[in-house]
Amino acid sequence: MKIHIVSLFPWMFTSFFSASLIGKAQESEVLTFNFINPRDFCSDKHQQIDDKPYGGGEWMLLKAEPLITSIEHIISWLWDETFHILFPKPSEQYFTQKDALTYSSIDNLIFVCWRYEWIDHRFDLWLTQQFPQQRSALSLGQYVLLWWEVASMTMIEAIVRLVPWVIKEQGSRQKESYDPLKGMANIEHPQYTRPQEVRGMQIPEVLISGNEQAIIDWRKDISQH
Repeated sequence: MKIHIVSLFPWMFTSFFSASLIGKAQESEVLTFNFINPRDFCSDKHQQIDDKPYGGGEWMLLKAEPLITSIEHIISWLWDETFHILFPKPSEQYFTQKDALTYSSIDNLIFVCWRYEWIDHRFDLWLTQQFPQQRSALSLGQYVLLWWEVASMTMIEAIVRLVPWVIKEQGSRQKESYDPLKGMANIEHPQYTRPQEVRGMQIPEVLISGNEQAIIDWRKDISQH
């Protein structure tokens, strides 16, 4: 899988992508990351990426053209590979585990990270007109962020952990907390490790009974409550 990130602040991803399983997946070329800075596509000599909105306002808006050109630049590399554009933003459509599973099978994901107050609306119109089936504006919840790179990191981690060979222990993926195939209900059961007692709290007797079927039944029963 190739992940392309359009961001004014690509340095924010440095430690995130170099650590743990994501870093190892890059070393084995299971994952590839590509960064595009829209400022590089500004036409003026000062590379001004934002400006004041028409109609007045104290805030600043990102210009549409540099972002449009960034997307076109990425897509020009892709040939016949599948791609999807993910646009983290305040939205009525929330990102879920079902989305993560869907996007994990796509060859190329393009994340657009915006900054300042917003983006010139013509960028959103262009995306909708050009790629009506290949773009999604998704929210993590009912709140607003300063850095939408953070939202992209969250979505990327949820997606790439489902890509084959990113997590080698397949069993950890077979018992997810949220399973799209089971109505997205939280199916996680409580888990315990040594010692058997912590501040007077004991682990359930069934877990040390040695009865494998009883343990399976207990986990299934308690995860449904």
